[in-house]
Amino acid sequence: MERPLPVLVGRRVLLREPEETDAEALFQHASDPEVTRFLAFDPPSTIDETLHFIVRCHEHRRQDHEHLFVIADVARDVALGITGLRHIDRELSTAQIGTWLARSWWGSGVNEEAKELILDYAFTTLKLHRIEARIVEGNDRSERAFERLGATCEGRLRESFAKHGEFLDSHLYAILAGEWQSRRRPRSARADDRPGA
Repeated sequence: MERPLPVLVGRRVLLREPEETDAEALFQHASDPEVTRFLAFDPPSTIDETLHFIVRCHEHRRQDHEHLFVIADVARDVALGITGLRHIDRELSTAQIGTWLARSWWGSGVNEEAKELILDYAFTTLKLHRIEARIVEGNDRSERAFERLGATCEGRLRESFAKHGEFLDSHLYAILAGEWQSRRRPRSARADDRPGA
């Protein structure tokens, strides 16, 4: 995908392609061990690691492997976290969703709104059929958030997550295009009209 990602605008957040100017905020948020506790990566040790992550986001988008967006405050356009689609398979019409958010925004509803925007993008713009989430056992907040969006837990993936030499089980969640379309709530979110969107 050569074109930049669209800008997706909701009530309180917007989703857009990561930029180098986001590095400092993302570095600060991801440096919190609680934020990365259930993620496959550890807190970054330098801001250069975060800059390298942003470069990789652009490379993977061009290869159509991943579409990762910054979650930003709609009023100030300040980075709060990351959401996106990984392991995009056009033939099977599937992808995996993942999100992380600064701890100061936990419980605010921002996570759910960001996931609504990314699911609309996945099913409407990309025309995918199935979106999955692999949620590490014990990450109850993420499970509840995805369940509220209509996802179904389809089973346990034994020792499918590895971190610090420990293998943990994950729960496989999924939501299908038809399920999402049937439960969509009217909202003001739209693709932004700015150039390059």
